[in-house]
Amino acid sequence: MEKKINAPHVKCKKAFDAIESLRIAIENMKNVSKIAKIAGDPEELYKIFRDSLIQRFEYTFDLIWKNLCEYLESEGRKIKFKTPKAVFRESLKSNYLSEDEARLAIKMVNHRNLTTNGYDEELIEEIRQQIPKYYELMNGILQKIVQPS
Repeated sequence: MEKKINAPHVKCKKAFDAIESLRIAIENMKNVSKIAKIAGDPEELYKIFRDSLIQRFEYTFDLIWKNLCEYLESEGRKIKFKTPKAVFRESLKSNYLSEDEARLAIKMVNHRNLTTNGYDEELIEEIRQQIPKYYELMNGILQKIVQPS
């Protein structure tokens, strides 16, 4: 098990807390089948954990892109429209993110936007499967903000 992340900068503390919460939710999803056997209704319990994971993803996503926007501006980058896609595109332009990271970030934005447009079981499951990748990306971004090279 990973150790709890310590936030060296107070400004990023909420983002670190959200990342940690998301990591724990991912761990819980990995263990959900064991828990489901004990609890009784495995499908219902799975949905509860999955929905919790989606909510943590939404919250963490919002904190990450806003912290990244603030960081880029503090580095002198001009971001005309402060939207998640604009921030990730500027991150690519400034070589802060690689092309693969930026592509994944845009996919993450699209998935985040879809979580607020009704509830489709297949879509929610597709997003849930991508969250571990998104977690790694968001954690990497946060580490770059805190410890720039």
